[in-house]
Amino acid sequence: MSGEHHTIELPSTLATPHPAAHGVTTIDGPAPVLLGEVTLPAERSSVPRARAFGRAVLASAGAAHVRDDAEVLVSELVTAAVRQAGGAGSPLTLRLLRTGPRLRIEVHDRGAALPHPAPVDLMEETGRAWFLVAVMADRHGTDLAATGKTVWCELRAWPDERRAH
Repeated sequence: MSGEHHTIELPSTLATPHPAAHGVTTIDGPAPVLLGEVTLPAERSSVPRARAFGRAVLASAGAAHVRDDAEVLVSELVTAAVRQAGGAGSPLTLRLLRTGPRLRIEVHDRGAALPHPAPVDLMEETGRAWFLVAVMADRHGTDLAATGKTVWCELRAWPDERRAH
């Protein structure tokens, strides 16, 4: 590499809250099924714990084939939550759900700062979270709540049973 830095700027892609996050059956499919949930302190040491939790949940849910992509997404969302959680050690919650054929990854923290697309330097090791989520996930967004926010993304992990029939 020549040491050049490449910057990519994505358009704003913050989505409106996804109704399935609140247990509602939608046109997109059935209500989500909780595969696993863990509450961790907003500390850097929680990131590898979140990745390990995600790997274990996906293996037991028959979605080990998306483990690598899901692990990157979990890592990026949890890392961002650690930075924005509203205080060192405050809790954050990682939830993995099945929403029809998709795996939904949610991270709730008490921070008010919203993720936003920003110029990305692909040569840097930080600052790429929202870029990676936007590139890797089928859908993504942020739901605001009185107690903070939930940043989520979804990726296809199972066959769509509606189309199989």
